[in-house]
Amino acid sequence: MAKGHDHDHHEHHHHDHSKEIHPHQLQPPHEVFHDPKAGEIARAWITNGHLSLSLHAMAFGKADIWGHVLAGMAAQVAGAMAEMGHGNTAGNLEEIRKTLNEGLAKAAAQNSVLANKS
Repeated sequence: MAKGHDHDHHEHHHHDHSKEIHPHQLQPPHEVFHDPKAGEIARAWITNGHLSLSLHAMAFGKADIWGHVLAGMAAQVAGAMAEMGHGNTAGNLEEIRKTLNEGLAKAAAQNSVLANKS
């Protein structure tokens, strides 16, 4: 499994933490225990104020499938927030879409700057 970007770029130790449980770790969805073919594709954490990922980037073999995964995550977040009393699903989803589009545009711009330097 590929390690995601650690935006801090300091302290990269690679000892095994697979048997440890972090106190803020989420439990896997209950459905995965009933599907022998289930596989984890991503873990996302905020650490030191930055996004840190552990992910299986080639889980689907194509980048476009990740768009479906991210859209599904956005829809679930929007719905869960509404259930917890924060706005409504449509409004939450629109806020996520706006910020996501801005973030993707920024990432594309940074990537094109990096590509032009090489």
